[in-house]
Amino acid sequence: MKNWLLLVVALVTLGLTVGVAAPPKKKAAPAKKPAASASKNTAKQRHAAANSRYKSKKRVVARGRGRSPQPVAVQRRSYGQPRPTDDRYLEIEQALAARGYLGREPSSAWTPDCAEALKRFQKDQNLPPNGKITSLSLIALGLGPKRDTSSVAAAVPNP
Repeated sequence: MKNWLLLVVALVTLGLTVGVAAPPKKKAAPAKKPAASASKNTAKQRHAAANSRYKSKKRVVARGRGRSPQPVAVQRRSYGQPRPTDDRYLEIEQALAARGYLGREPSSAWTPDCAEALKRFQKDQNLPPNGKITSLSLIALGLGPKRDTSSVAAAVPNP
């Protein structure tokens, strides 16, 4: 009986119980800030502070003495191809008129009848008939990129 009593006392002092697992130990709480500053924080600030350790830290460098950085003018990037010039429209209309697709005199103004003439030309050339001025349409009209054939011929050796 004396041994039994010693065993129970030893288990109680070690925090062990028979048949019941010991509760998991809690992690030590991080040191808290003073109560005065904690009361000033809003819920949004506390949430941001809690998540700040997961976000990359960005360091702001002030330029000059006490001055904020000056705004920089940023040019807008234009996407796509620019609108053709009036001279280029005139060249396209002249090429369509020379092939018999444009029923009027070329005037450097792109009108719906020019688009219809281009659609008919594109259909005859097995191109997508969308009426838009594309690179394939310009090449088929003979208005594609201009190449200097003499320099290409000089670069290719004769066998």
